[in-house]
Parts: sequence; structure tokens; C-alpha cells
Amino acid sequence: MGRKRKRNHGVPRAKRMNRPARLQSAVAWLKEFEGRHVLRGYCKHYGVDWRCAAIELQQLGVKLDADYLEARERFDRQQFVNRKQRRDERDAELHCQDSIEYETLPDAYLAGDFPALHAMECERDGIDPETR
Repeated sequence: MGRKRKRNHGVPRAKRMNRPARLQSAVAWLKEFEGRHVLRGYCKHYGVDWRCAAIELQQLGVKLDADYLEARERFDRQQFVNRKQRRDERDAELHCQDSIEYETLPDAYLAGDFPALHAMECERDGIDPETR
């Protein structure tokens, strides 16, 4: 029988760990960590988000600045709001582009714009398209 081939996971071991394994490994990692930003370094090394890193570092006894964590939280909330506004603006812009005015019913039919075709037929017949 031949030797067993080494398995290549493609992802660093530290990023495949679950919480108990990370906490056990982080004790040694903290001793050799030389950077200034422990939270950022932990996030990068173990591939977790900053909230998870903050919880785990506090479990390990690392003191984190409460003002810094609150500022991070506010920044994340503001980013979420900004993304939602941009998405809504983009959707509204796309919706405005979709409503093309056609001159005749066959033009709307040939373009395949059936909501516009329906609205034009209702307008021609004198019916409110919202109630139909």
C-alpha cells in the first residue's frame, strides 16, 4: 500500500476553525502578536467579523475600548442605511427608465411591454388601470 496523499484544503487552518478551536489557538497567537490593532489582527488571522472577534477577545481577557466598539457599531449602521438609500435610488431610476411612452398599441405590443400595453388599453377605454 502506498503513502496517503496529503489533503489540500485550500483555506488556511486558522480560518477553518470553530470557536472553541479559535479560543484555544488564540492564546498562543496573542503572545506572539506584535501589532497595534488586536481586533483587526484577530479578524484577519481567523477570518471572522469584528463583532465575533470582540466577543472572543473579551473572553480571552483582552481589554477593548468601549467607545471604539460603539463607534464601529454606529459606522456599520450608517453604512447599512447608505447602501439601502443607494439601492432605492438605483431601483427608482431603473423603474423610471422602464416606463417608456409608446405612440400606438402595436408599438407597445412589439416591444413586449405588457404593463404599458394594459395601461394604454385602459386609457383608451376610459377605465382606471388600478381598479381593473
